[in-house]
Amino acid sequence: MSALPSLPESTSTPLPIADAWTRFITARHAGEFSEAWLILLCEKFPSVQQAAVLVESNDGQNYVPIAVWPSADAQMASLGTAVQRALTERRVVAQPSPDDEETLHVATPITAHDQIRGAVVLAMPASGAPLALLLRELHWSSAWLSNLLGKRDHDMAVSAHRRSLGVLEAVAVALRHEHFQQALFDACNDLRQRFDGSRAALALVDRGELNLAALSEAATFEKASPLVQAYAAAMAEACDLAQTVETGTDTEDAAHFRAHAALLERTGAARVVSIPVTAQARCIAVLTIERTQPEAFTAEDRQWLDTFCGLLSPIVAQRTHAERSSLQRFRDEGERMLAAIVGPRHLVWKAASAAVALLLALLILVPVDYRVSAKTVTEGEIQRVVAAPYEGFLAAGYVRAGDTVSKGQTMAQLDDHDLRVEQARWSSERDQYDNKLREAMAGHDLTAIQVVSAQLREAQAQLDLLDDKLARAKVLAPYDGVVVSGDLSQQVGTPLEAGKKLFEVAPLHSYRVILQVDERDIAQMERGQHGRLVMNGLSGRSMPFTVGRIMPVATAQDGRNFYRVEARLAQDANVLLPGMEGVGKVEIGKRKLGWVLLHTTFDWIRMTLWTWGL
Repeated sequence: MSALPSLPESTSTPLPIADAWTRFITARHAGEFSEAWLILLCEKFPSVQQAAVLVESNDGQNYVPIAVWPSADAQMASLGTAVQRALTERRVVAQPSPDDEETLHVATPITAHDQIRGAVVLAMPASGAPLALLLRELHWSSAWLSNLLGKRDHDMAVSAHRRSLGVLEAVAVALRHEHFQQALFDACNDLRQRFDGSRAALALVDRGELNLAALSEAATFEKASPLVQAYAAAMAEACDLAQTVETGTDTEDAAHFRAHAALLERTGAARVVSIPVTAQARCIAVLTIERTQPEAFTAEDRQWLDTFCGLLSPIVAQRTHAERSSLQRFRDEGERMLAAIVGPRHLVWKAASAAVALLLALLILVPVDYRVSAKTVTEGEIQRVVAAPYEGFLAAGYVRAGDTVSKGQTMAQLDDHDLRVEQARWSSERDQYDNKLREAMAGHDLTAIQVVSAQLREAQAQLDLLDDKLARAKVLAPYDGVVVSGDLSQQVGTPLEAGKKLFEVAPLHSYRVILQVDERDIAQMERGQHGRLVMNGLSGRSMPFTVGRIMPVATAQDGRNFYRVEARLAQDANVLLPGMEGVGKVEIGKRKLGWVLLHTTFDWIRMTLWTWGL
């Protein structure tokens, strides 16, 4: 903290004592009052060589001289040591000059409201100086300065209070509307009236582009108009400079701010000020106020506007962020994620992004074998139905489904009791007709011979039919195979109709594979494709097969459509049995990994969009 900065030399002469008292009584500002007070003090003590009154600056960072006696020169800088010590120790300090031990420096702090607000420092000869009288006089007379500084603090507090109320009222105007555009419009109108301006404007910065958002006394305006473009250029100039720009038609710096000079020329105003509104060291808006009067904005006005812009900054940032469209929100979130990925820090985001990128590369670039999976059932290549040879009753059933049979093996027996009775009857009638035929031939009765011969043939035909039925009373296996279906063990004695299916027999070691292919995959199936089959009961062994025939008829099952695809095993499988189920996979070819995993989902999405008419 600098206690006493060096001052330029002054050629002013001290006032006469009478004039000093007059000036002391009629002083209108602190500098005049302090100078008159200091003259009176030094006139009372002629031994004082130099003196100064210092007060705290407005920013509170240092102390500046408000009055000096007899005049300001470079030698007064040596008084700073005493002043610094008095301010630090908060007491009266009397010490020799660092440049001349014959000179004594006396410094005393000036307090107001229990706070040090200034100091008085004097230089006088070290020998023969009335130090006690001087200190007593300083003690009593410094009350004038304390009162002056206290009034100064009071005036500053009142000004700050008035400024705070005005700023809060203006901020309340900017907050009372639901729509931010209307709030900015009312805020511009309020600022124009508050500063007696001709027009006030506010522009927002979005992605480096400045757009005029509100203009006082204009609810709507054409953004492409020359006036709006002039405002935008002036505001962009202040935003680029990142500082408050104030200029007028009568100022010399107008040429430095060309956009503002062009704005004044177009609007006919005499004064303009543009203040950037910043948030996190980034310009988010610019406020511009014009005046028709050439008077400059006062320091208090500038301080008011700076305070208002400081409070307006979070409001603008929050409201613009809250009123973003869905597209803007998506874009901002994307940029935020991109910044986290490519910017500094955020190691978790970077690691996750690298993993996602690697996964996408695998899905897009890596080819894999694509196979269509389908539920599979084995069937015999040929299936023979063993049916009842004639109407009758079941006498016995010797096999059931799953049994292995040999060619000619008896599978079931029909009851032949009635057939044998009928056979005996027709055998007796045949013998009778044979005897009658002999008698007719002996009597040469041609008519009787013809009639009896016909009856004899009929009887013989009936016997042949009965012999054939008796031969078929035993149901025999047509070939070596396995019984696929049929179980008569619980049906002994029941009547059978001619042609009724008793068993289904499939040959051993000759099977075909039936694939139930989903309709979404049937387009990729072709004849001759290869695949492998794994049965439920033989999960540790896979068997190759070849697609043989694709049936063009679909069957519905569990709410989905399946097509029947026939395939043949590449080699005989002794362990297979008809009706076994498993899963078969047909090799289609090479496809990208992402397509293999997601093509079903994409197909569903396309169908859904098509259904909705999109």
